[in-house]
Amino acid sequence: MNKIFDRFLCEHFGDVSDCSPYDEQFLSEFLKLGPLHYFIPASLGGCFEGASTCMKMLDTVSYHCLPLGLMLGITGSLFLQPMARLASENLQKTVLPRFLDSTELGGIMITEPTGGTDIFGLQSTLSSENGQVTLNGSKCWGGLTGRAEHWLVAARVKKGDKLTRRVAMVYVPLATEGVSVENYFDALGLQPISYGTTRYSNVKLPESHVITALGGSTLRDIYDTLFRSRMGISAIASGQCRRLADEAAGRATSRVTLGRAIAGHDQVQFRLSGLRGMQQINRSLWLFTGAWSDSHTDVSGDHVLANASKVVASESLSAAADSAVQIFAAAAYKRSHMVGRAFVDSRPFQIFEGVNDVLYENTYDVLAGRYGVVDSEAVEKELDRYGLTFSDDVPVAVRDVLAPCGELTQRRKVQYGRIVSWLLAQSVLERQSACDGLAAEEGLRLAKRHIAARAAEFPYLG
Repeated sequence: MNKIFDRFLCEHFGDVSDCSPYDEQFLSEFLKLGPLHYFIPASLGGCFEGASTCMKMLDTVSYHCLPLGLMLGITGSLFLQPMARLASENLQKTVLPRFLDSTELGGIMITEPTGGTDIFGLQSTLSSENGQVTLNGSKCWGGLTGRAEHWLVAARVKKGDKLTRRVAMVYVPLATEGVSVENYFDALGLQPISYGTTRYSNVKLPESHVITALGGSTLRDIYDTLFRSRMGISAIASGQCRRLADEAAGRATSRVTLGRAIAGHDQVQFRLSGLRGMQQINRSLWLFTGAWSDSHTDVSGDHVLANASKVVASESLSAAADSAVQIFAAAAYKRSHMVGRAFVDSRPFQIFEGVNDVLYENTYDVLAGRYGVVDSEAVEKELDRYGLTFSDDVPVAVRDVLAPCGELTQRRKVQYGRIVSWLLAQSVLERQSACDGLAAEEGLRLAKRHIAARAAEFPYLG
């Protein structure tokens, strides 16, 4: 099936210099090929065979179009999969089959105008009475705002006049009375994915639409959903990095300056090597995290793995786009150019589903809480949780940085988180290379360079 997707998408996105956002007609034709079927269980007519199957499809689609890969990730990872895992059997049978023979989409609403990082600070409320729930609040920056017909909405449970700390997720069809899109944002990139503000005013729903019982918090379910999605970002990044590497290599061979192809320049070769390394890193990450997701029914406690996968994938994706722009030079600085669009479209990946700086700090705090201190031994134990090994090929300077210390400033926690994330990426590369024979030389070189650079910055953080 991925070959069918590949042929179809190549016809629409094959020209690197003429890359325009897809329209509704194209999207309809593509969805009829069944990419969302990969997120739906076979028992409901889909062809879900595990996270690795979904990620392979996301890799293929994102090679051709980054926004299209993200759109599938939003609907598949943030709506279809949690519905398949958490919703009641009746709700699953009512909702999920609609994605098999239509062009309908789904999404998740967590972020609010006051912010999205502090989930206990949500102001949206959900109250229950006589077998019915009432949803009130405002959500923003949900991908596919106003376009997706189906939504999971996070809100805090209200008991009488008291707003509790319990969080619930409720299924809300867009067509429900009381749901309205107040505005659309003029987003900088990722067209044609729509973003905006959605208002929920006294929205009445059956209590069965709450996908976890109101008696408890769904915080674990939300983390499990977000963590699986964060791991999947590496598949999107892998496909796009592979495309950027291919296009940059072609440009370097065909572009002649001063009487020779620019591919002959050492600096260009350095950039091309880095692009290949970024693709290797992300491919290894999605192969590993896909297998991990399949073998674990609950990943809500795997903060370090999910955080590292997301931040490494998103930062390498942005770096790859930046490097490709440099190779294409002025030719890529156009809205119609695939590489120029990638430069703008890749940046939000460091913001949504957890701002990278916050995830880095969270990685430090999780390790400190779990082991009492963040040092080489703690990192080694954390890697061992995932069947990974602390690499022997880590500079002494890095081990010196990972030494017990007192209270840290936030910026130093962030730096620790950066180092740990790239150490995990290095371990994944070494494992996948040893187990599957994957080419990883350039990826390992790049990961080591990141680790060494972050360690060298420590004395200058102030």
